[in-house]
Amino acid sequence: MTSTTRRLAVAAAGLMVLAQGAASAADPPALTTPVHVTKEDVNPVRTYSAPNLLAHPKDPMVVVGAFADLRTRRCGLVRTMDGGSTWKILDSSPSPASYPSCNSNPRGSFQGLLAFGRDNALYYALDGWDTQDGGINGNVSMVVSRSTDLGDTWQPVIARDARNKAGEAQESYRPITGFAVDARTGGQDKVYVGSGRRQPGFTGANALPVQPVVATSTDGGKTFGEPVNLAESVFTDGAVRQKAFQSATTAPNASTTTVPAPGTRAATPDQPANFGGFGPSVTVDAKGTVYAMWPATYANLLPRPSNAIFLSRSEDQGKTWTTSPVTGFEWNIGSFSTVTWSPEGGDQGTLHAVADGYEKVGVTGYQDIYYYRSTDGGRTWSERRNVTDDDPKDLFGQYYPNIAVAPNGRIEIAFWDSRDDPGYRANDVYMTTSNDNGATWSKNIRVTDKPIDRRIGVWSTNFDITSPPGLAPAKAYTMLAWDDTRNTDLSSPDATALGGGLQDIYTAAVQYEELGGGTSSAAKIALAGVVGLLVVGLALFGVSMLSRRKDTGPASSTGGRVPPAAKSKDSQPLRS
Repeated sequence: MTSTTRRLAVAAAGLMVLAQGAASAADPPALTTPVHVTKEDVNPVRTYSAPNLLAHPKDPMVVVGAFADLRTRRCGLVRTMDGGSTWKILDSSPSPASYPSCNSNPRGSFQGLLAFGRDNALYYALDGWDTQDGGINGNVSMVVSRSTDLGDTWQPVIARDARNKAGEAQESYRPITGFAVDARTGGQDKVYVGSGRRQPGFTGANALPVQPVVATSTDGGKTFGEPVNLAESVFTDGAVRQKAFQSATTAPNASTTTVPAPGTRAATPDQPANFGGFGPSVTVDAKGTVYAMWPATYANLLPRPSNAIFLSRSEDQGKTWTTSPVTGFEWNIGSFSTVTWSPEGGDQGTLHAVADGYEKVGVTGYQDIYYYRSTDGGRTWSERRNVTDDDPKDLFGQYYPNIAVAPNGRIEIAFWDSRDDPGYRANDVYMTTSNDNGATWSKNIRVTDKPIDRRIGVWSTNFDITSPPGLAPAKAYTMLAWDDTRNTDLSSPDATALGGGLQDIYTAAVQYEELGGGTSSAAKIALAGVVGLLVVGLALFGVSMLSRRKDTGPASSTGGRVPPAAKSKDSQPLRS
């Protein structure tokens, strides 16, 4: 057999494997080489947060990411049009000129959240303030911007204006923790923004806890109503407050010798004003029902009650809410949670939630990631499930999870993980996947190619911000993003100072199938036809070679369209 004949045989066999393999769901996904998203920025003091990623609903090659530069406190957008091979930092700012700052020094939240509406409109929710507002400890407003050109230009709206408020009227909406757009029902987009409302004018033994609020627009983000405090109606129920107090008596080191001043809220602990909640995560289902999940928090209560997670639900576009517990008041419950909805699992679809928590209460820095689900609109929930698979004896910590659902129903959870820390305070991004609506979960996959050195950068000693990893699933692949300190010059004396060093944005894609390929009948027929033609051509070519005794090379053949980032020669199978 001539060399050309052998090459044709290999080509035909390869296409047969492609035709058969396109339908195989058992093939391991491929993890691409990390891409340096912010390489065009050469500022020697740049420090980017991990971005909130979002894949375009109609073109999976397009992914956008909302970020903050943590030293300038300005928010912006990065965008890829080619599946993550190349990225651009857009010049246009989503912030109004008079409210230029967005970073609010929050607890483990993205600095900006993204959502697509109808007609490809892109929405961006973020904080807004300037020096005249007193900084992050003063009045912080709520901003929603809308773009019709994928972030090249923005039309910002002040969803809640806190400027010029003083004394007990001060309001600080930070951070923005939840964002959802209902693009299915009615004639215009309904926009829901969740945040933690702080009232810094109340201090000391009369302090107010953070309040979980949601502001709603029913006209495509042009105007917003008054933010609704989701915790207010819950804790007017004395029985709920008593459950919280009962948990306080079982706390480690529950005793206290503090005597509050008479007449203060601390002196009268059993009142609704001492109960609140961190900012809610928000999602909306296909019928327009909106859900907001939030962890409880408190003020003026010593000993402090344990954590609990609640879900609020509205069927009238955010006017009224009903709330039910996701968990009880328990010491193994964390204080960070995220919820999303998918149409799988029955008439009401499924609510998928993820939260941090504890297997061993009291062990400093030891957290795990837990999954919950509800198939009845949040009225009842499954028992929590630990989705981390490291050895519990090692006491490695996992933090700040993110959860998202792909268009084909695949559910993915990403989180920070310290299991590969070489001993100098580092973490990695890990993820796990479910293909059966949350019934089972894959082995954890390490996404980052090297541990992120947290001795440097703004995460240093956790003094500023810890955002979850970015997570944007499409049908064929999932894009993940994180902030990374690898480009810091460790020989610089400023690198190891508190907050010193660089933080850049990196992404990697987990590819499950060829984009545009798959298991369709048309694709199979087309591939079978190509294979048949090659077989016939091979036979004819062999006859020709016998007569001509010449050897010529065939044209090459390529497969389907894949995310370009996944074409790297360094791509490798996921670890399992």
